[in-house]
Amino acid sequence: MSHHLDSPLSRKDSRLNVTDTYVFDGTTGTALVMITNTSLAGDARTPGFHPEARYEFRVHLDGAATESLTYTFTFGDPDADGAQQVTVNRVSEHAETAIAEGRTGQVIDGTGVRVWAGEAADPFYLDLGHLGHLLAGFQNKQPIDNGDWTTAGATSSFSGTRVNAIVLEVPTTDAELRTDRHIAVWATTHLATDAGGWRQINRNGIPMIWPLFLALGGDDDGEDYRRDTEAHPAQDLDNAGPRVEAMVTAAASQTGVADPEAYGQHVARRLLPNVLPYTVGTSAAFSFAGFNGRSLSDNAPEVIYGLVTNSAVPTGLRRADAAETRQDSFPYVVPSA
Repeated sequence: MSHHLDSPLSRKDSRLNVTDTYVFDGTTGTALVMITNTSLAGDARTPGFHPEARYEFRVHLDGAATESLTYTFTFGDPDADGAQQVTVNRVSEHAETAIAEGRTGQVIDGTGVRVWAGEAADPFYLDLGHLGHLLAGFQNKQPIDNGDWTTAGATSSFSGTRVNAIVLEVPTTDAELRTDRHIAVWATTHLATDAGGWRQINRNGIPMIWPLFLALGGDDDGEDYRRDTEAHPAQDLDNAGPRVEAMVTAAASQTGVADPEAYGQHVARRLLPNVLPYTVGTSAAFSFAGFNGRSLSDNAPEVIYGLVTNSAVPTGLRRADAAETRQDSFPYVVPSA
C-alpha cells in the first residue's frame, strides 16, 4: 500500500482509495493491476467495490502528456454473498465499447481481454516503523535516524492484509498495446456528481510519492493536497515539482552529492508526472536504474528511498517475504479464501 489513505473522501470510504498500481508482462499480454480498499482501514472498511464509482486505468501512448486509452470498471450492488456485477469498457479517442462483463471473484473472458476483480492478499511489503523514521528525517530535512530499528528486525506491516484488486490483461495482439510500444499508466477512482459528470477522488502511478512528498507532516487535508489528488498528471511538475526538488535537494545535501540542486531537479523529473512507464512485452523492472513497469514482487520502497537520498537505504525485506501474495498465473494476485 504505497499510497495510504490519502484524501478526505477516500479516508471516509476506503473503496475509493487506490493504494498501488502494477504494470507487467503477463502470460498473454500486458497485465494492469489496481489495488484498492485495504483492510488497514479497520472497522470503517466497507467490503467490495463502490457501486457508484468508476475505477479506471488510463494509458498514455508514446510519451503523450494525456491518455489516449482508458479502461473503465463499474460495479453493481453486492448480492447476498458479497459478489458484484462488473462491467468493463474501453474508451478511446473515437469510441467507448463494452469489452467484458461478469461477476467479482471469477475470471472473465472478455472481448480480447481477461479480467478479474475481487478481494485478495495485498502484495505490497513495507515496515511502517522504518517508514516513520525516514519520514521524520526526510520531511523535516534532517538526517535520518533509525533509532532502535534494524534491518535484521524488519517485518512487513502488510502481512495478512486484504485488499480489493482489479486485474486486466490486454494481449500483445491488441492494436494499441502492441509489443515494444512505450506506454505510461495511472489508476484513478471517480464518483458520479449531481450534475451528471464524474469527480476524480484518488489517483496513483509511481509508488511512495504520496506519503513521502504530499502528506507533509500528516497534513492530507490541505489545499495543495486536495489539488494534487484531483489533478491530472500533466499538472504534476507545475504543482508538486518545486516541493519534490527542494526535499530531494535537502536529502542529497546530506549524502555527499556534488550538486544537490541538480540532483533534486533530476529526481523530480523522474518521479513527475506521476505515471508508471512501461515498454509492452518486456520484463517489468522497477529499479534504481530505471522504471519499466512494476511487478508484484518489486521492492518499490527500497528503490524510492535510495533514489530520493542517492544512497543505499535497505528495508530489510526481500521479495520472498511476500511470496504468498502472488502467483505466476492469472490473476497474479492471490484471491482471499
